[in-house]
Amino acid sequence: MNRFLIPPDKIVPYTFQGEIREIRSGADVSLLAPETVKLSVQAEQEGCDAIVIHGICDFGIEATRGAVDIPVVGLGSSVIHLACQLGDRYGVVSKSDTTIPEFTRRIQLMGCAKKMTSIRPLNIPESRLINRRQELKRRFLKIAKYQIDQEEAHVIVAGYSAIFGVLPEGSREELEEILGVPVLDGVAVALKMAKMLIDLSLRQSRKAYPKMI
Repeated sequence: MNRFLIPPDKIVPYTFQGEIREIRSGADVSLLAPETVKLSVQAEQEGCDAIVIHGICDFGIEATRGAVDIPVVGLGSSVIHLACQLGDRYGVVSKSDTTIPEFTRRIQLMGCAKKMTSIRPLNIPESRLINRRQELKRRFLKIAKYQIDQEEAHVIVAGYSAIFGVLPEGSREELEEILGVPVLDGVAVALKMAKMLIDLSLRQSRKAYPKMI
């Protein structure tokens, strides 16, 4: 991920502790919020200049924005809003059938649902992604081509942050060349968004996100 930033900027990872929770529903997203807030407060205290929530469902983003004074960027909201700027309609390639309801709900909350043609799943278990890279690429292309040809999508969003984490470097550009439309990697977009907010001295509005006491 550090390849998306220019030194001396750097990424400091803060990871969840305890039981690993797979995101399948709104309940899973809600249960991750308290630890997201806790880790974000810790990051601010340790000198970080911005928070990037590394999850397409932006878990805990509302609470986190109220908990810290540095900008809080959601991976999901960053990439979806960018998609709306690059075309009139966008398609989303998602993780699995079970994640579609929650991710669709998040897109509705972003106010971007009307421009989405569809959200379609890869349905490859996360634990098997590395060993099934070629299948992942084939499925991604098949879904994206359908969204472009049959649904008239102008942009394709990788709605699963692990996709370009397991595919070889340069895969996003390769897929974009094959498909003929912009293909967005939420990780890169969110990191660049965080850097922009830092450079412009911007953060979340306290009218929208009052400071937690």
